[in-house]
Amino acid sequence: MFSLSRINFILFFLSINLFSNDEFYTISICSNISYKDAVNCKNNILKEHKYDITITKDKEAKYYRTNYGIFNSKEEAQKIKDTLPDSLDKFQPLIIKLDKKVSNFEFYEIYPINQKTKIVEKEELKKDITNKKIAILTFDDGPLRATKNILEVVNEENIPATMFFIASQIENFKSIYEQALSYSNITIANHTYSHANNKYKKFYSNPDLVVEDIIKANSIISEDRSSKTASAFLPVRLAGRNVFRLPIITKNDNMIKKEQREIEIIGYDNIYKEGYYIYGWDIDWPYEPNGRPAKTPDEILNSMEKIYSKNNKVILLMHDFMFSNNFNGKENLKTLIQLLKDNGWSFENIENY
Repeated sequence: MFSLSRINFILFFLSINLFSNDEFYTISICSNISYKDAVNCKNNILKEHKYDITITKDKEAKYYRTNYGIFNSKEEAQKIKDTLPDSLDKFQPLIIKLDKKVSNFEFYEIYPINQKTKIVEKEELKKDITNKKIAILTFDDGPLRATKNILEVVNEENIPATMFFIASQIENFKSIYEQALSYSNITIANHTYSHANNKYKKFYSNPDLVVEDIIKANSIISEDRSSKTASAFLPVRLAGRNVFRLPIITKNDNMIKKEQREIEIIGYDNIYKEGYYIYGWDIDWPYEPNGRPAKTPDEILNSMEKIYSKNNKVILLMHDFMFSNNFNGKENLKTLIQLLKDNGWSFENIENY
């Protein structure tokens, strides 16, 4: 295995040869927290390219940019940006200046025109990254009394987790909400204001209402937390819908009938156009009508292992009420987390998906 220091040296050496100027401009297409997402942007969004592609990492902000083209002047970059196809322009690309003297960035990969990466050694690093098993634990429909059990377990286990809160419930469970805010390993996220009042078909048939509901929820929770992604807003999960709207992932809920789905897509797309990232899930922990978990922690682990064979990051959807004292909530969650740890899983929050 090649060390990161050696790879960075190779990249720096190549960048010196590839780009002789100390200052240059590029068009940033995607901005992501994870290296894997930066590569996905290159593979899926910039499939065919007329200009060099670079992946850079901002040393201070610790995020990755997938960039298109290397230009000597801002005017030259702007000229190319103005001709970008709609498939790229929809990502709201930015022209950024890179200055090697300031050295506020690192090259991670360089893809010359019509070639694969010149750095063969990088493949081994990528293999190591993609082989990791990463669990993204998410909890919906809080804050509730049972939320306190989740917070205590997650804090004791010292792992990240994501709480998708219904904004209209925050006032009734203010102390639990504030407890969640006090934990830096907890990501607070937007699970709508109204939860569609549990009338999903009616709610999603009015795209304007859906957007207004998300914005209203954001106005409440964004007072206390801010996004750590390229989005200006906290992560969103729609009520009752397994939908993704991310820079490199678009997925609709195939459990909805086609006619209704086509109506609802307008709302999903409008939320994304407003700048929000929408996250669905890969697997859910089902529950009985009374809220009791319908599967054991062992069964959930087995299901996650199967999904891992296709995707190294697995989003698990759970609901706060499943972890009440009536259902041995703390014990169940502790058992699941320990099983995941024992089987080589690590943990991240939803913004790293």
